[in-house]
Amino acid sequence: MENKHIIIILLVIIVVLAAAIGFVLLNPAHAKQPTKVKVTSDKEQYEGGKLSIELTDLNRTPLSKEVVNITIIDKKGKVVVDDVVKTNSKGKAKLDLDLKKGKYKVNVTYGGNDNYTGNSTTQKLKIKEKVVKASVSEKSSQSSSTHLIMGEDGYYYTVDDNGNILENLGPSSKYYPNGVYYPNAEPSSKYIDKSK
Repeated sequence: MENKHIIIILLVIIVVLAAAIGFVLLNPAHAKQPTKVKVTSDKEQYEGGKLSIELTDLNRTPLSKEVVNITIIDKKGKVVVDDVVKTNSKGKAKLDLDLKKGKYKVNVTYGGNDNYTGNSTTQKLKIKEKVVKASVSEKSSQSSSTHLIMGEDGYYYTVDDNGNILENLGPSSKYYPNGVYYPNAEPSSKYIDKSK
């Protein structure tokens, strides 16, 4: 009779151990941490711009070397970009945009891994026509020539010798995102007299 009690106790111990081992194997030792993915670039850009994203955990710790999917859909519902980027040591990544003027929807998706859950976000994107960098050269006529200047408003202009504005060439990248850059632009004060 005593042997039956010992066998029953051993069977109960084996069942409890099996249940405990099964629980440990089926439930990971640690839960996955939530993540946050966001688009950090401007919602309005010029043609030829870049889409920038950032991937972090909820404590804002960057997640590096992670693959993030980017899908961009035009206003007709057609997928025009379906690409992946890999985050750098700061949890950031960029994708060159080869999109024409128009309105788009951006979907950014991180699938997660063994330690982190996935996450996704969407954003509207408006692409504006890029200001074309014109090659401006000094043209000599009988009495005047043209000059490339940067105005005090941060825009480039061509002016004549008297400071008359002949053409607006667009915003400078120094002051406006996605602007243009003319390395040979002169200061406006050289041709435009403020004392008038």
